[in-house]
Amino acid sequence: MAVTTSSSLPLARVLDGARAGALHRRAIAVPAAVAERPEEYATAALAALVHRYTGETDLLIGRRRQPGLTEPLAIRVDGRTTAGELLRAVPQAPVAVEGGTGRPAHAAVDLTGPASRALAALTLSATRDGLELALDSDEFDADAADQYARHLERIVAALTAGPDGTVRDIALLTDEELHRTLVEWNDTEGPVGPAYFHELVADTARRTPDALAVILPGTRLTYRELDGRANQLAHRLAARGVRPGDRVGVCFPRSAESLIAQLACFKLACAAILLDSDFPTDRVRYMIEDASAAVVLTLAAHEEKVSGFAPVIALDTDDWRTEPATEVSEPVDADDLIHICYTSGSTGAPKAVMVRFGAARNLIHSMAELCGVTGDSQGTWLAAPGYGMIEVECFPVLARGGTVHIPDVSVVSSEHRLQEWFLREGITTTLLMKPMAERLWRLEWPEDTPLENIRVCGERIQSWPPAGLPFRLINLYGSAEATVVASCDITELGEQLGEQGRARRLPPIGRPTTNVTTYVLDEELRPLPPGLVGELCIAGVSLSAGYLGRPEATAEKWITNPIDPARHPVMYRTGDLARYWPDGSIEIVGRTDNQVKVRGNRVHLGEIEVVLTTLPGVSQAAVLARQDGQGDVQLTAYIEPGLERAPSVRDIRRSLAQRLPSFMVPAVYVIGGLPTSTNGKIDRAALPEPPRSRPELDIPYQAPAGELEESLLGLWTKVLELDGVGVHDNFFDMGGDSLRAARLTELVRRRFAVDIEIVDLFDEPTVVKMAALVADRVPAAA
Repeated sequence: MAVTTSSSLPLARVLDGARAGALHRRAIAVPAAVAERPEEYATAALAALVHRYTGETDLLIGRRRQPGLTEPLAIRVDGRTTAGELLRAVPQAPVAVEGGTGRPAHAAVDLTGPASRALAALTLSATRDGLELALDSDEFDADAADQYARHLERIVAALTAGPDGTVRDIALLTDEELHRTLVEWNDTEGPVGPAYFHELVADTARRTPDALAVILPGTRLTYRELDGRANQLAHRLAARGVRPGDRVGVCFPRSAESLIAQLACFKLACAAILLDSDFPTDRVRYMIEDASAAVVLTLAAHEEKVSGFAPVIALDTDDWRTEPATEVSEPVDADDLIHICYTSGSTGAPKAVMVRFGAARNLIHSMAELCGVTGDSQGTWLAAPGYGMIEVECFPVLARGGTVHIPDVSVVSSEHRLQEWFLREGITTTLLMKPMAERLWRLEWPEDTPLENIRVCGERIQSWPPAGLPFRLINLYGSAEATVVASCDITELGEQLGEQGRARRLPPIGRPTTNVTTYVLDEELRPLPPGLVGELCIAGVSLSAGYLGRPEATAEKWITNPIDPARHPVMYRTGDLARYWPDGSIEIVGRTDNQVKVRGNRVHLGEIEVVLTTLPGVSQAAVLARQDGQGDVQLTAYIEPGLERAPSVRDIRRSLAQRLPSFMVPAVYVIGGLPTSTNGKIDRAALPEPPRSRPELDIPYQAPAGELEESLLGLWTKVLELDGVGVHDNFFDMGGDSLRAARLTELVRRRFAVDIEIVDLFDEPTVVKMAALVADRVPAAA
């Protein structure tokens, strides 16, 4: 099995081959105590730094005491390890068999003097003048070298300060770094007008009553008609006993009636419960009952679906249009509820998020500013109506007096029909789920297209758009709980980075939007430096009021803000794993509930997905953890190929092994299209069980020759849980790992009474070579 070259440390670039670049050298200021025990302090400090940066606990730290010989020491460290324990562990650390671990040393201590080349990702030399950190310039840039040096210096100081301090309590960030992360990168305050969405629509109806508000097949609605009908419906709702603060079900397809219904609710200071007429009946009824709807608005075709828990008004059969069109405008406070949005509910019952009027006002303003929306803008409504994306897509256009276009349902699912519709209708701004956006940006576009921008949401974008598009692609990040939090113009950024820069990074979600603050925090809710993965947490006016009727779930996610409680008392824990880029942009990596333990190591599945999607030929990727027949965790990668030829499993494994620790390299690969759910995200629950068949390899299948190969092949099949293994197939290319290697060598020892070790499998990873080894050591077996 090939040993990795590149480091899995944060901020590292992928290397092509061995480390051979010039060195970044950084002197490490150390207390006097270090001079007495430089080897122990240098090794302990590197172990603590690597643990804090990666979360790994079983580490290899190289030690060079004489030129030409570097021994990997096996050191275990976790957050509870004290300075004294770590320093005592270094002299007792055993020398590991590096080749048998499937990975190189994380870092190395060079006691022979200043390093002439990098012995590992981090090389710490003990010199007459103290300690010097060296990093390969091809692997790390100068800013990364500065960051590692600063934090290593703080760790050395903490180790010498006393024996009782723990590794997790060492404060890595300097005051300057804290100010940049918490203050400079969150300088987002900006003015937002006092008017709420429905008030802005009413104002446009007064100023330009004949301007077109909504266009859909067979219907055109002016602002006068849109606002007037909303007033009529509001009068009817009031007559039916609906009062400010009530919750009203709104169950429609994308339509003018849905917009009228929601505006009527807002005029009465009521919350609209967003329902989708395509939802299953049981789901719709659950939401109506759970949200205690005072009344449900719908169309006659869906009356049966929504009946049973609240009075129903069908807008296409009721006589509500006989009501007066005089203005209705109940007073609204920023903390009043505008929408009840249900989460997707992929596991268990869906939760209802209570979106505040103030949060929606801020969101609508920031989206309109971001996209340059004016009264001439031509927007769309393409998102599913049962989710809160209407606040992101339609409302900013209507708030600025533009026109919202709603296409026939057949248009929404085809990128070609959608493109034709965009061009025909003169669409200038739109919102798309990531899968459709990626299909659209691969099409040929005329240079004079009226489309100015596409906002992309729903899933982490895993590929950069092509250069030269005649419109902007804006990556959005958000949730019903916190509306839209961050944005990034990935077309502009991609051009700035160039081909090499794009190859090293995935598109980020960018910076926080107006009046929103974001933080990447560790498990102790402490700020993390660039490159380190932590939980993305949010504060500011964008937050919703929590989950309806679920105080325990609300208290778990909406917590006291430990960073800036005076300005924003509440902070929302997103459950999303993220990391900062050195410029303050944020990249989403995965989910906190998508973490697993593999061979004792904590693994973020999203991090593996990030690396997979940077590989040639990979369009999208998902990684799941499943238990194998022995109860061990096995990682399965699901890969959707791009337009070019699908990558081979062997090439994928080889590329991953150069960039990830061995325990993070998936054992099984499934290549094909990935299923998506109704809201446009990868449907992980629908991903199939991995096949037991032999993956596609570069070498042809070869059957066993003779009883020995046949017997060994049976053991391989049992351990790998795979059918069709050939005798020339590489054990590790077939999904083998160190645990399975240990299991296999034990079975071979028992079967043939042969002295065979796991290191022999690393050296002889095929059935043919293993058979020759067994025959050589036990001639009778041949």
